[in-house]
Amino acid sequence: MSPDPNRRAALRSHISNSHPDDVDTMLCEVRRRVDEHIIRLGLADVLAFDIGGDVEAGLKVVYVLERGSGEEWRAMGRFLRMAFIYRLTPNATRLLRLSADALPTATAFHQLPLAMAIYKTFSQQLTHNTPSLALQQIGSGSYRIGYESFRVVPLGELPGGHRYAEGYKRTDPVIRQGANLIRSFSAFLLHRMLFCWSDGQGVGHRRVLSANIGRDDPRRRRLLRADDITEDLGIAVDYRYDGGDLNDSDRHMVVEYGYIYLHTTERPAADRSQPLADRYPESVGAARRLLRPFELERDVQ
Repeated sequence: MSPDPNRRAALRSHISNSHPDDVDTMLCEVRRRVDEHIIRLGLADVLAFDIGGDVEAGLKVVYVLERGSGEEWRAMGRFLRMAFIYRLTPNATRLLRLSADALPTATAFHQLPLAMAIYKTFSQQLTHNTPSLALQQIGSGSYRIGYESFRVVPLGELPGGHRYAEGYKRTDPVIRQGANLIRSFSAFLLHRMLFCWSDGQGVGHRRVLSANIGRDDPRRRRLLRADDITEDLGIAVDYRYDGGDLNDSDRHMVVEYGYIYLHTTERPAADRSQPLADRYPESVGAARRLLRPFELERDVQ
């Protein structure tokens, strides 16, 4: 849907004045395009849009799905898969269903960085221990999700040569949350989920391993500098605890302060007398596959 009100009015008039058979043809084509985009963006297992018999509503869905490079939608898909695991959708079963009528106008959609605009379309359906996780704007560039306040860090605010300046995405911008500087809004969501939103009732999230490999271990440095970890191995959450000083930074992914921490929601398959790999075979197996290229897999015992 165009942000131009005159073009929208002309489209609406064209649809209303069309023969019913032509409207049915348009509706079939719109539904085909929606399904095509859902598959292309890897959202078929997490999101569904209800357009009913409304061609204009369907075009609205097509419009929002076509924004950006596609990576912004894929990032939200990754977040939603974890949101289902951590039960942030108590009133919505998988798939998460969105009404086309509830989508923002094209003008409103462009008032936020794209990743944030996408999150806002479904965030009112997410909760953590009752508080809503809907995105709220509380000031110029400042926002709140639940109890968490944060702000967007413009590219011009990052010092020259800062790691996050390279590859900065205005569609998924760097976020400042307290003393944490986080590479992107989508990474911020994952960071908050793992650190703050993972303790919901019935989730069973627990730490099952704390292995000290040392801050100076070269294997640790290789892991922290890795930029090519694929989603089948894991999802890297890149953030820095810099105390608010953009010139003082450290990078954390799976390893933090020289430790490897393994958390899981997997139910134990054996009692505590058994090796960790027998108690949590899926979690340990996944961790070892991720750590093997860095010669760290034996530290997960």
